[in-house]
Amino acid sequence: MRYVAEHCRRSGLPLMAIDLGYSSHSASCSIMHEGLRVPLTVHFGECIDVSVERIRRCGDLILVIEGVLSTYHNPQGDPEIRGAFERGMGWYYGPGAVTYAAALRFLTQLHRRIRTRATVYLAEAFVSFKKQRISHADDALLIYRNFHRVPVERLVPGTQPILKIIEGVPPVRVFRR
Repeated sequence: MRYVAEHCRRSGLPLMAIDLGYSSHSASCSIMHEGLRVPLTVHFGECIDVSVERIRRCGDLILVIEGVLSTYHNPQGDPEIRGAFERGMGWYYGPGAVTYAAALRFLTQLHRRIRTRATVYLAEAFVSFKKQRISHADDALLIYRNFHRVPVERLVPGTQPILKIIEGVPPVRVFRR
């Protein structure tokens, strides 16, 4: 299996949207893909299991994750935001840092467990600016329904993928409520 940054509209491929949470006690992840009427809300480990099975079944697909898939460090080596969309909500502190940790673990485990020739095209969803608490399932559904309509954000030059096994920098799309 290989991860490739999804930079174009691959409308013919199956789409799977994941609102990635990282909790030891609650079902903090939601998954939406074709064939589901409503998103699945699952624990982190179950999210990996469901994703592995879906990739084995589908082969190549677009995987959109609401979680940090790239980072930027300035010339002095300090973390900074990846673009204007991240002002006040940087990837390296608060909730952003948690989704970064979750995405690292999630993608590493997925890569370790899948032994097919599938290409997983990665994109990052940035769901933010919520006026009230929204469920993980609602976020996964929002991403799934609107992915092909939301433009890609401009990233700061020098932004890098979170793992060396990702070919290219996954594009970021901002989903606003």
